[in-house]
Amino acid sequence: MGFYASAQESDFILSYQMSLPLGNTSDYIGAFSGRGVGLEWKRHLLTTPVSYGFSVNWNILYEKVDERYHNPSEGIVADGRQYRYMNIVPILLHANYYFNKDGIINPYVGVGVGTYFINQRTSFGQWAFIDKNWHFGVAPEVGVVADVSSSFNMLFTIRYNQAFKAGNASDHSYLGFNVGFVF
Repeated sequence: MGFYASAQESDFILSYQMSLPLGNTSDYIGAFSGRGVGLEWKRHLLTTPVSYGFSVNWNILYEKVDERYHNPSEGIVADGRQYRYMNIVPILLHANYYFNKDGIINPYVGVGVGTYFINQRTSFGQWAFIDKNWHFGVAPEVGVVADVSSSFNMLFTIRYNQAFKAGNASDHSYLGFNVGFVF
C-alpha cells in the first residue's frame, strides 16, 4: 500500500519526464521534448508532513535546424543543417512539504539542489562541436501524489530546473512535466 494510506516511511519513484526549454536553452533548442526518465527515493518523516530524498534524472533535448552556426569564442562559422542535442543529467537532493498527508490526493511543494551534467552537441554531418560541463543548480517544484491503488501511487509534478553558469558555459533552464509511479 502507498505511503499516504499506510504511513510507509520510504518511497521509490520511477517517472517519465517531458521538458520545455526556457531562456538560453530555448535559444539553442526550442522544441518540446518527451525524452526523459527519472529515479527518485524519498524518506518521509512520520511526525511532520515533510520528506527528503535523492534523484537522478536524464532529459534529452533535440532539434534539427537549418541556419548558420556562429561561435565567436572559437572562431567558428559554419552553414548547413544542424542537429542539436542536449543530454541533461540532474543529480539532486530534495526536500518536500505535503499539504494533505493522509488524503487520497496529496499536493506538495519542494525544492531540489545539486549538480547538473550537461552534454551539448551540435552536429554537421561528420563534424560535431561538443561542450560538456557540470553546473550547480536548483529545482523548485509543485506536485500531486494520488493514491490510486493498494500497490502503487501516481505522481504528477511540474519542476523548474535552473542550472547556473559554469565557467564559459551559459546557464540553462527548462520546465519539467513529470508523471510517475510511486512504490
